[in-house]
Amino acid sequence: MMPLFEMGQWLCKADLGIAELAKMLSPVFIYAGTAFSPATWQATTTLVDKSPAKTEYLLTYTSPDQKLKLEMTTRIYPEYPVVEIRPVLVAAGNENTGMIDDFLSFEITSKLETNAIRIRRVTGAKTVMTDFTRQDAILQRRHECDYAKMTTDEGASSATWLPYFGVDFDPLNGLEVAIGWTGAWKANFQYLGNEFKVTSGLERTHFVMRPGERFVMPSTVVYLRQNKSRRQGAVDFHRFIVNHKSPRDSKGNLFKSRLPITASGGNKTDENMLKIINFAKAHPEMPFDTFWVDAAWYGPHRETQQPPNCGPDWYIHVGDWKVNTWAHPDGNLRKVSDAANAAGLKFLLWFESERATATTPVFKEHPEWFHNRKNNPDPNQNLLDLGNKDAWHWIVETVSNHIKESNIGIYRQDFNMTWVTKRIWEENDEPDRLGVMEIKHINGLYEFWDELRRRFPDMLLENCASGGRRMDIEMMSRSHSYCRDDAHMSPHPEELCQNITLNSTQYIPFTGGETFAISMLDDYGFLSCMAATTVVTPTDWGLFFRKEFSQEEIAWLTRMVKIADRVRPYFQGDFYALTEPLMDSSDIWCAYQLDLPKTNEGFFIAFRRAACLRPTLALDLGNINPDKMYQVEIVGGETKRLSGKELAAYVVTLDKPRSWQMVFYKPVN
Repeated sequence: MMPLFEMGQWLCKADLGIAELAKMLSPVFIYAGTAFSPATWQATTTLVDKSPAKTEYLLTYTSPDQKLKLEMTTRIYPEYPVVEIRPVLVAAGNENTGMIDDFLSFEITSKLETNAIRIRRVTGAKTVMTDFTRQDAILQRRHECDYAKMTTDEGASSATWLPYFGVDFDPLNGLEVAIGWTGAWKANFQYLGNEFKVTSGLERTHFVMRPGERFVMPSTVVYLRQNKSRRQGAVDFHRFIVNHKSPRDSKGNLFKSRLPITASGGNKTDENMLKIINFAKAHPEMPFDTFWVDAAWYGPHRETQQPPNCGPDWYIHVGDWKVNTWAHPDGNLRKVSDAANAAGLKFLLWFESERATATTPVFKEHPEWFHNRKNNPDPNQNLLDLGNKDAWHWIVETVSNHIKESNIGIYRQDFNMTWVTKRIWEENDEPDRLGVMEIKHINGLYEFWDELRRRFPDMLLENCASGGRRMDIEMMSRSHSYCRDDAHMSPHPEELCQNITLNSTQYIPFTGGETFAISMLDDYGFLSCMAATTVVTPTDWGLFFRKEFSQEEIAWLTRMVKIADRVRPYFQGDFYALTEPLMDSSDIWCAYQLDLPKTNEGFFIAFRRAACLRPTLALDLGNINPDKMYQVEIVGGETKRLSGKELAAYVVTLDKPRSWQMVFYKPVN
């Protein structure tokens, strides 16, 4: 057992003691009735890559019966320090392996001398107004409070809890952990005597592997915080995720977050979609850069509802990926894409690639490609088996052909069966293959997305999953997520959106806030929803159908969109939560800051909520040099100069509840 702080020394050096470090961080499981032990399995270590930023090893363990291999990729990032563990199981022989039970990808056990350990947890996306709130657990060395757990009740990684958590041993030492799995996972925490243990992995494993099978298991990313405040640790881990776990284009540049104007897929090409595109083109002062077409563009020839959102039948035609020729007579969306590109907009198109309803041609022709519940199957909830190579090739080619035919610049993938997927996996697993259906599906999902990236390396992937239910580090290293919670569609989503930004941005930098449930002319509502990407859907305000923009509305939207555009680059910088983690409460302040460390410029925004009685909020800004002078621009107000000492302790004063103040700052000579 290695003390955690000694582990930190190994990580910082990166080239010493990999075998010992691997033993400490190796998976925990039972094979053929015996606990896996690195000491009793044949082991080899290969240095795969070494650079100042990262050292990568491949450790291969072979079971005593020669039937199973564990390939463990270990990446060490000494700057932070961070270690990443990626285990893969390989059936190496010509017959089935022994039984693999209780596979946990990650375990750390260490001796500690502290009275209490805090587990920082954030709730996931359940489409309720209390989503994305902090619900910490405190472990103490007493039987009643020495254990905590996190589990998923859906087949989606961030529906119940965010698959990220912090562990605070004391104010200056702890961990940040990210779980890389897009299905059902669990994490357990125990503090017995002076021994602390945390484990994480799949919820359910009891399986043999068949010859030739290769299972990628959940990955884990661990940041070790030593002699640093929780705040600085959060900044460091956020910086690691931006630099090493965020999607990049073929040149190695981070994909820019987008500023979309959107339409329903059921909106007609000429009468509706081109009208919205032409509006964006006619108003270059609103710097939109993406035209987003959402659900309902597909299915048989039929009349579709034209007013806002996606209409009543978008759900029942999923899986029939022909273009609805009533709404789009050309039989493709190239006319829309070309018009968007001519207006300087990327074209984003919605798919739900893993589901098909029973009425669709693909389901009728290939029912063997799909799974449903054994008990009470829902004809609208057929899960494409991404572990079936024929099914996998069909969806890869179907989506790729659309990307080429319609010149898609951003591929958006939704997944609206997260609540039933876990039951489908469980009910269809064979008795000696519990967990295999989930493993093969999630592996197939990663392979699907990686193949799209291989074919279209400059196309951004965007991931929704009923609003924010698949935001684990594996998915977010491949994508952005521009609909982070479907509860934003409910009236008055502003406090929910503030909570999401404040409590999740540390772990998930590139998300989107949707604005269509707020009222026109409502600055507070719009800016509450603002994120790295801010989504504008004018049709949900009735525009282009029931009425046209007034001059006042155009002026207001221009002002808001310019602010949303201005903040985008700062989300590639450091994030600071300036108020305590928020619960669902209207009587408090919410504030956060984003700062570009290389240039020392940034912004902060503070919201006095509707029932908050306090007119002032004293801030403690991050990365402000007390010896510099700063230009400080209050949005909608004055621009002045402040010393760094004054700026760092800035006091926001707002006389009225439900009001805001936003400030941009930069150093001056």
